[in-house]
Amino acid sequence: MKMNNFLVTGCAGFIGSHAVDLLLRYGHKVCGVDKLTYAGNTDNLDTSLGNKNFTFYPADICDRSYMEKLIDTHEIDCIINFAAESHVDNSIKGSDAFISSNIIGVKELLETCKHKQNIKFCQISTDEVYGSITTGSFVENDTLSPQNYYSATKASAEHLVTAYHNTFNIDYVIVRMSNNYGPRQHNEKFLPTIINNASQGKKIPLYGKGKNIRDWIYVKDSVQIIYTLIMEAYVNNIYNISIDDERKNIDVIRAVLEYYGLDFDSAVEFVKDRLGHDFRYSIDNNKILPFLVNFKPTSFQQGLKETIDFFVS
Repeated sequence: MKMNNFLVTGCAGFIGSHAVDLLLRYGHKVCGVDKLTYAGNTDNLDTSLGNKNFTFYPADICDRSYMEKLIDTHEIDCIINFAAESHVDNSIKGSDAFISSNIIGVKELLETCKHKQNIKFCQISTDEVYGSITTGSFVENDTLSPQNYYSATKASAEHLVTAYHNTFNIDYVIVRMSNNYGPRQHNEKFLPTIINNASQGKKIPLYGKGKNIRDWIYVKDSVQIIYTLIMEAYVNNIYNISIDDERKNIDVIRAVLEYYGLDFDSAVEFVKDRLGHDFRYSIDNNKILPFLVNFKPTSFQQGLKETIDFFVS
């Protein structure tokens, strides 16, 4: 299936904006949609807005009739759905926005695809849908066990995608990503919080004992892998995206402090652990390796430097 015209939802967000950059670099036409909530920022699109192949619409994916018009007008071949509420702490405070965007929004997008032919739907999901694992790594056919509101809504969205495929034959690719980091990430997230507090001389909050483990991937690597899977991998499949770079939260903080030459004890304050805080996320990436023969991931050291440079520039 030839694809040239992409609809990228959540295009003014962290990962979505990098996906837009990549698609334009490869010569595709991109229709970008973003509701511009607190996490969406048109500054993230500075490198794209002047490109003749990019058109931006401040819109809500829950507005089905509007989305149908965009799909028809731009003759969309592939929808990449980055639009989502994603901050776990916010989901604990209130889940309504997460249900609206992450579940209802996905349903409305899928409804727009029901009567269209040859549209591929790429749902961006998360390793959090598996829940926590003490040893080993989850593979794609393992049972989902989301443990917070955010991951529960992402798991629900996945089930909607597979149900619409089964019922209406909508082709899909679902990607479950490990923990992304890099330029443009929202300030509320873990690494930007560390960097901003360190650069401003503020205490860095660290949940619990800081032993929680996440699998890290640089955002530009992540969108490159997503693109490769959309273009080359088997449709109607689920793929874990990881480069096997697991790190304890406390070690990530130490890496930032080393960059600034700061002492851990004076720069960090331990705070009460998050409710329902999963201990370790780990996903097996063997399914994607055949498509990444010539791919060389960014080292954490290089990715961290580029991220710090972005936030302190």
